[in-house]
Amino acid sequence: MNGSTLQPEISALIEAKDFARLKSEIREMEIHDLPDLLSTLEDEDLGVVFRLLPQQTAADILGDLEIDQIEELIQTLSSENMAAILNDMPPDDRTELLEELPGVLAQRLLNSLRGEELRIARSLLAYPEDSIGRLMTPEYVAVLQDWTIENVLRHIRKVAQKKETLNVIYVVDKNGELIDEIMLEDLVLADPQQEVSDIMDESTAFLRASDDQESAIELFKKYDAIALPVVNSQGVLVGIVTNDDVMDLVEEEDTEDFQKMVGMGPLEYSYFGTNFWGMVRSRLPWLVLLLAAQTLTTIALVNFQNIVMFAVLIVFMPLINSPAGNTGSQIAGMMIRSFAVQEIQLSDWWRVLLRELWRGATFGLALGVLGYVAAMVFTAYQKNGTLEPQQIQQIALSVGLAITAAVTFANIIGSMLPFFFKRVGLDPAVTSGPFIASVMDVSGIIIYFSIAITLLSTIQ
Repeated sequence: MNGSTLQPEISALIEAKDFARLKSEIREMEIHDLPDLLSTLEDEDLGVVFRLLPQQTAADILGDLEIDQIEELIQTLSSENMAAILNDMPPDDRTELLEELPGVLAQRLLNSLRGEELRIARSLLAYPEDSIGRLMTPEYVAVLQDWTIENVLRHIRKVAQKKETLNVIYVVDKNGELIDEIMLEDLVLADPQQEVSDIMDESTAFLRASDDQESAIELFKKYDAIALPVVNSQGVLVGIVTNDDVMDLVEEEDTEDFQKMVGMGPLEYSYFGTNFWGMVRSRLPWLVLLLAAQTLTTIALVNFQNIVMFAVLIVFMPLINSPAGNTGSQIAGMMIRSFAVQEIQLSDWWRVLLRELWRGATFGLALGVLGYVAAMVFTAYQKNGTLEPQQIQQIALSVGLAITAAVTFANIIGSMLPFFFKRVGLDPAVTSGPFIASVMDVSGIIIYFSIAITLLSTIQ
């Protein structure tokens, strides 16, 4: 049963102070439903339910809660209780938690760790932010190549409970340098008296601790891996990254790209986990920037306000700006996604330019013909004979040609801007959505009125 559907019953048990039944109810719940339940609780109810969880369960789900709930629990639970939970957390989940918490709280929790867990936490936090080192866990199984299969299986049984995964076993030399990886099924099927070296192929993919986290996504996809080893600059095995960590990373990257594409700064926390001023800081600067960009549209219009039939021409501006903006956003979104999945590289810009030039012209011509017809009908109907047939035709032709030119231009700009931003080290996602629309608003006006001035001047 979904945890959130139990919230009324849980709240009723807390109010009735029936803690024995409450403890039984929450301990019977599936562990993945518990974060849903806890997300619906607040203040004292949250603390009451969390205290009744087994310590290992609490450690496993703490990192799945919203940051404001975690901060509340830190304030509510005793220092000893919180320290015990933190020491039982998986190292990679704990590192992520310490990264997200405010500095004072993070330091307080770090100081509550003990022995080996404190050493591990400090070593992981010593890696650069957003590096593979921050994502990995040191909880893996490593063996030597001269061990027999029987010895390896005995070792696995001994250390299994403390390790992140047993599906992949890593082979290292006496200095700890990575040599190979072996699947557990290969070990199980091998002769117990064989040595590890007998079933090795000495071919394994690996990540470097100093690399950016995004590099892990592509390597996991390429090798369809469930876990990948992480080595330092000397080739020494220092940790592993598992596919569940990469899935979380993919979700974060996709969310960040989407937020940039709609014209806002990426949120550090979830929607409900972001306070009022955090949301304002994320959205307002972009809104101000886009407003400033739109002032260029006003400036462009002011420069054309004295031309003949300005009032008639301005009516058709949406016919030019809308398809141009939509076309630019379409192709920019495609390029951004293609960069994200590494379908295209920076060196492909010339091929993309040639393709989108012709495609843009095709789209522009098709839409331009439709715009020409719409302008002809609308102008003739609205003016009731006050315009000369030649004027109506020239206005409609201006609209058609402007749509063709603006859509072609938008398709080229929308495809090339992501390449430019990628080249200068910026995220291509900022080129989509409102940004492209603002660029095309100004460009569309200049193209439209320039064409209209040229054509209408021939009948003055």
